[in-house]
Amino acid sequence: MNIVRQLRSGQRRAVLGLCQRYASKDQSKDQSKDQSKNQSKNQSKDCGKLQASSICGKSPGKSGEPSTDSGKSDKGPDKGKADPKRKMVTMIDGDGVGAELTNAVLEVCCAAKVPIDWDIFHEHKAPDSEDVSPEVLESLHRNKVSIRGPIKSHQWLDKLRKELKQFAYVSVCQHLEGHESPYGKFDCVIVRDEFEGEYSGIEHRVVPGVLQTIKVSTSVGSTRLAKFVFDYALKEKRKKITVAHKANIMQLTDGNFLEAMHEEADKHVQEVRFEERYLDTVCLNMLMKPETNDVLVSSSMYGDVISTIAGSMMGGIGMCPGYAVSSKGLMYNCQIKPLQEMVGKDLVNPTGFLLAAVLMLRELKLDDHAAKIQCAIQSLYRDSDVRTQDLGGEAKCSEFVQKVCDILTSE
Repeated sequence: MNIVRQLRSGQRRAVLGLCQRYASKDQSKDQSKDQSKNQSKNQSKDCGKLQASSICGKSPGKSGEPSTDSGKSDKGPDKGKADPKRKMVTMIDGDGVGAELTNAVLEVCCAAKVPIDWDIFHEHKAPDSEDVSPEVLESLHRNKVSIRGPIKSHQWLDKLRKELKQFAYVSVCQHLEGHESPYGKFDCVIVRDEFEGEYSGIEHRVVPGVLQTIKVSTSVGSTRLAKFVFDYALKEKRKKITVAHKANIMQLTDGNFLEAMHEEADKHVQEVRFEERYLDTVCLNMLMKPETNDVLVSSSMYGDVISTIAGSMMGGIGMCPGYAVSSKGLMYNCQIKPLQEMVGKDLVNPTGFLLAAVLMLRELKLDDHAAKIQCAIQSLYRDSDVRTQDLGGEAKCSEFVQKVCDILTSE
């Protein structure tokens, strides 16, 4: 634990130093404003050219406000001096390599001059328990948008999910141009139930030696997820929704889930193509015909399997960014484990977590900053051989992050 705390303290000091360095660069750039304007125009053009690529997504917003240096506050914002142009985001370090991942986001946001104030939590548990810290909950309820590192305790995650009523998880899996993959180009989104299905957590012992788990499917829950999926597809201009199920075996529970999807699909016949497939067929098509997938939706356990496959197609499960959905806010992360054995070794791949931050910035309407960071990550993969060890390279996490920052500050 002392090693982790020392690592966190050292990393925070390093980030503050980098923020000051980037601020100094900005002051020197102010002496040549005309040149900076031309560079900004060229950057917008470059990102526009990447609009159709797998990672650069949307082009930068046309009406983005100029940003200031990214700050962080362990104690939260000063309400009396709040800047309406700046956003407040809750950041939870989590366990294991979580502090290294959150530090990577802080450093990149400093380089990109993202107007965010961070409400940072190094500890997420209530004292001597697996409960969610009251201070963390208060911050999550207040800020509505958060990003967290990996959490070891499933009990803590379950309590958080129930407290915030997180009913869906969205995984955004896209091919990274420049990263060699046997699956070619793909761009799919997996939406899975988080509140019902196999992960409802209802288990009991029938008699000694006989155990039972209950799969829950309610009409209210299935309808809520179906509406969210179609709203998402329309908002993101997606063309097809595929529901993965096993209603041939679980006729009542999966049948109820499937019925809710059909009812919502009937409302959007002219807008979105809808199809249903057995889970095994969906998994097979992901690997054999990855380019045909668009939006995939399923119950909890099926979606876990599908998103694991999709993350592995990107290069590793931790490469796939995503977020949990709730009426009380959105929580961003990537599907990476705490990796306790890597703590302090500077070996973790920050790509997925940085991409989760990009998704978060888009939700905060900071499209210019999101596009800039997205383009920097894609440029690194496309134009260089800088890779972390999990992808066959030799770069440290800090070296990878520094390269991204160099791209951001050179533009």
